Amino acid sequence: MERKRKIELSKKLSEKLNNSKAMFAADYSGLTVAEMESIRNSMKPLNATFNVIKNNIVKKAIKDSEWEKVSDAIVGPNAFAITSEDPADLAKVLVEKAKEYKKLEIKFGALDGKIIDAKQIEQLSKLPSKEVLLSMLLRTLNAPATGFVNVLAGNVRKLMYALKAIEEKKKENA
Repeated sequence: MERKRKIELSKKLSEKLNNSKAMFAADYSGLTVAEMESIRNSMKPLNATFNVIKNNIVKKAIKDSEWEKVSDAIVGPNAFAITSEDPADLAKVLVEKAKEYKKLEIKFGALDGKIIDAKQIEQLSKLPSKEVLLSMLLRTLNAPATGFVNVLAGNVRKLMYALKAIEEKKKENA
């Protein structure tokens, strides 16, 4: 690849990483073109990419950025999954595909510039989506108010039961 092309690719990758939340690296050795295409297609709905990029181009792209910490981990054949959306969703897809294609081996990842290993990526994949976590938080925040309303309504309910019982007793006596 000529030098100008490498510099151009490095700049594009650098811009993409500056707008990204997560990057995961996996060893793709032994995967067929169809399997690689299947992985890419499964990541498209997440606005994520999965590409084989030369290590030296990636290292140049991450130089002097928050991603530079992963530079030492970039060795051997790597395919990089990059997303600017929810990292947990991308981790789920990558872990699923690694189980489907045994030759796909997750190596490491980076979340906002912090290195995580394959086990941490698997744990990340088990997290619920952002929307589910937000709904759980809202339920937790809503619980005290809901409980208070139920307690207040309980007194009114008891009064209504007592009045109903008095009404029925008067009907019996009449």
